[in-house]
Amino acid sequence: MAIDPTQATERGPTRTQWAISSLAGMGALLDGYDLSVIAFGVVLAAGTFGFSARADPLLYSMVLTSALVGMAVGSLLFGWLADRIGRKTAFSADLLFFVVFAVLSAFSQNVYELITFRLLMGIGIGGDYPVSSTLISEFAPRNSRGRLLMYGIMFYWVGTLAAGVVNYFALGLGASIAWRAALAAGGIIAIPVVIARNVAPESPRWLMSKNRSAEAEAISNRVSGTRELAPAAGSYDFSELFRKYRRQILFVTLTWFSFDVGAYGLGFYSATLYSLYGIKSLAEIALFGAISAPFPILAYLVLMKYVDIWGRRIPSLAGFAVMAGVLATLPALLRINAIFLLPLFILYSSLEQWPGGIFSFGYSVELFPTTLRARAQGIGTAVSRIGAIIGTLFFLPIAAHGLVYGTLFFEAFIILALLLTLAFAPEIKRNELEEVAGELPASPYRS
Repeated sequence: MAIDPTQATERGPTRTQWAISSLAGMGALLDGYDLSVIAFGVVLAAGTFGFSARADPLLYSMVLTSALVGMAVGSLLFGWLADRIGRKTAFSADLLFFVVFAVLSAFSQNVYELITFRLLMGIGIGGDYPVSSTLISEFAPRNSRGRLLMYGIMFYWVGTLAAGVVNYFALGLGASIAWRAALAAGGIIAIPVVIARNVAPESPRWLMSKNRSAEAEAISNRVSGTRELAPAAGSYDFSELFRKYRRQILFVTLTWFSFDVGAYGLGFYSATLYSLYGIKSLAEIALFGAISAPFPILAYLVLMKYVDIWGRRIPSLAGFAVMAGVLATLPALLRINAIFLLPLFILYSSLEQWPGGIFSFGYSVELFPTTLRARAQGIGTAVSRIGAIIGTLFFLPIAAHGLVYGTLFFEAFIILALLLTLAFAPEIKRNELEEVAGELPASPYRS
């Protein structure tokens, strides 16, 4: 049954839709937890295995980027699976990689085992991006789709906050055990998430694309209290992603790539920069990480409230502008006092959430048709992680010639992301997904 826009316009999320978004957000939580744990844990693991950022920059960077390499692989694999066999199956399976290899990484006997286990663990985290964001978008009412998508990705920073707390208290176990305990904790907290995801329903939109309309209507009625569904999506060949949707896929991948060069590059080295620029207390560095984490959550709460009113363009442009401004002032302020890193990181990590959230769980799934949605998101995630790897690998050797060069490197990519958004970002608030992808004409009832 087709949607009647006059009836559907004011419908908000149901409790079940919030629950599905929460389960989906747990993948982002684990991503935030793990990447934040290793940003601090690498400082401790380096002491355990006898390497350092100054003496072994490549090995140090490989520990940080190994999970990102796995994420690039996992996002492509699970994006393809989610389009082929369904969102629910992939949703239940992807985090198994995380559980197994997060725990194994805690028992690594040398740095090369740590790198290998983290790469394999990253397959699960990366795979969750296309699956979870697609699932949220396909269940969400159009007028609050942005709110639910930003709610899902907000959990990344809940994970970061948890990582800061765990890192701080794990130090009581001693430096050689603390990083192992923190890594293992991530795998343990993922177990109930994997179990709970088995009760999640299949996406009605995916079912409709497979001509399983009776199942789709039953699930829609149970989740949203209505049998009204978008018409069955057309079946698009994968090559259409690079023909009919070429502009969209280039916009998403290039902008998300540029964003991740700066966001992950600087984010991964926050603890390292604290150490390099004079803050030597491990407890103080861990505490700074915990203090910083609530501010991005607050930024997401603001974005959740207004993203379906402001739209996607304005918050993205504002976030990129603030990121560029912080990077421009960072070297000068550090010459005065290293303590300026804390407020700068808070400002940077808070406002980067606006474009970061919109490209991670917004444009990347909203611009594409149902039969290509998860694969498009998988490609976007994979390319963005290549950007994160480049930012992480290149920062130390470039910054060795002076921090100003390291920040200019990031600055160039953030400005590129700003310009791409200014030139190509569409405004898609309050459109049905099928309208955005051009499968249906835009509704005359959209406000």
